[in-house]
Amino acid sequence: MAIKDVKNMGKDYGKDLPKGDYLDCALAHNPFGCPTLVIEELKKLSFHDIHLYPNNDEKLKEALAEFWNVKNDQIFLGTGSMGCLQKINKLLTPGSVVLGYSPQFLPYINDARLNGAVYHYVPLLREEDFTIDVSRIIAQIDERTTFIYVDNPNNPTGQIFKLKEIEELAEEAGRKGAILIVDEAFGEFMEKRNSAINLEYPNVVITRSFSKGFGLAGLRIGYCVVKGKEMKELLFKVDFPFSITNISIRAALKALEDTEFLKKTIKKTKKSKEKTIKELRRRFHIAKTHKTTPIFLCGGQKDTYDYFLQKGILTVPGSEFMNLDDSYVRIRVPKDVDELLTRINLPSP
Repeated sequence: MAIKDVKNMGKDYGKDLPKGDYLDCALAHNPFGCPTLVIEELKKLSFHDIHLYPNNDEKLKEALAEFWNVKNDQIFLGTGSMGCLQKINKLLTPGSVVLGYSPQFLPYINDARLNGAVYHYVPLLREEDFTIDVSRIIAQIDERTTFIYVDNPNNPTGQIFKLKEIEELAEEAGRKGAILIVDEAFGEFMEKRNSAINLEYPNVVITRSFSKGFGLAGLRIGYCVVKGKEMKELLFKVDFPFSITNISIRAALKALEDTEFLKKTIKKTKKSKEKTIKELRRRFHIAKTHKTTPIFLCGGQKDTYDYFLQKGILTVPGSEFMNLDDSYVRIRVPKDVDELLTRINLPSP
């Protein structure tokens, strides 16, 4: 694989822009902040939380195991869901085939390619509102497939797979000897019962993050759940010690306790998204999405990214994803949706 095969990504959407007051609808942190319990816990930090190596990772695993009704040894911790995905990708070898669809989360694809994999994808079509058709993905799974990667909810559209669809993918992957990776970085924005963690397939790996719903993006904390014995043994070999901090562990433990914060976040997101999309549909194409997810794909006829930028709104340009260009942008619903709509309706400078 040549380095040029790795698509440029990781842009800081606040850099290299004309000076001005921008409304951030780009990076997918939680605009409503983080749980009060987390803030109160971080006020109690001591010198030892910084000076000593992390030693409470088992406590967090226990809390997650109880939260999901799984076993402690089925949980691996990492620096966000992406850190977990990078560990999983260490199992790839040159020529391994990763199957997905496009557009989807690009950093994972780039990391898989850096580990020698070849990426095959099923294109999502504009004329079908970028709807994900699971049957098309299943039709492409064969004996050469190493990993199947799905992001649920999907980034950038905010679509949600039904658990039954994930199960169908897992069964076909198992028949062909492939591993199904389910990236649930935005998983807090769908019902808990819809998570693939509820499945019992040995060839399924699920990654989750505390960055989005729980509002801990700056602490870089995530985890993956693996139930298959062979896959657990493999991940244990590529895992490394002290991959998360004492501070992130303490914050994550408190975040799991504050269920009200998550409920309020989802309620506010749903209301704001509905209001935003209702206005944008008048002039843009909105791809299929789900009412509770904080992101969606918005497209026009020209440079939609520049259109929003001229109005002081930061979005993620479509060129940051495969199978898209800057006539589309990904929008993350902001805290102040009225400010977003006001800027949209102002005349362009």
